[in-house]
Amino acid sequence: MDPVHFLERFGIALLLGLLVGLQREFAGRQIAGIRTFALISLLGAACGSLVEDVGGWVVAAGLLGVATVAVVRSQARRQATEADTGGATQVAMLLMFLVGVLLILGPLSLGVALGGTVAALLHLKAALHSAVKRLSEGEVRAIMQFAVISAVILPALPDEAYGPYSVLNPRHIWLMVVLIVG
Repeated sequence: MDPVHFLERFGIALLLGLLVGLQREFAGRQIAGIRTFALISLLGAACGSLVEDVGGWVVAAGLLGVATVAVVRSQARRQATEADTGGATQVAMLLMFLVGVLLILGPLSLGVALGGTVAALLHLKAALHSAVKRLSEGEVRAIMQFAVISAVILPALPDEAYGPYSVLNPRHIWLMVVLIVG
């Protein structure tokens, strides 16, 4: 990869880290903020850029390092405040490291989408919790059934024509079931 592409991808890693860090700072999280998330995503990009030269162990070592920092910071905060801080920030730290790696090694669009999704999910905490509280048990059951119908059964069905005149395709038939249930 030429230097311009590296700089572009490192810049995107920096911007995505700043975006997630901005959200964490705005939410008042003290485990990691704008600088920490920017550094974590840049560390991921740096580890990703070294894979070709030194091997994949550098990504594993970087991920282990970020996980260690997340655990140590969480323990320190928990001891200082005696409150359960949840785990979203720690998981976001690990994900943003992997976003940095993905921006170097994988498709750019996937890395950007994942980083943006992390920021959006963190920001939508209150709205998501409020929506879940308004759901009834029957609605949750229906959502789970739809997930099984569309995400478990549909991918397992063959996409081949069977029967007389080859008019029966299990996947197409099940797509109709998904449409009706949805």
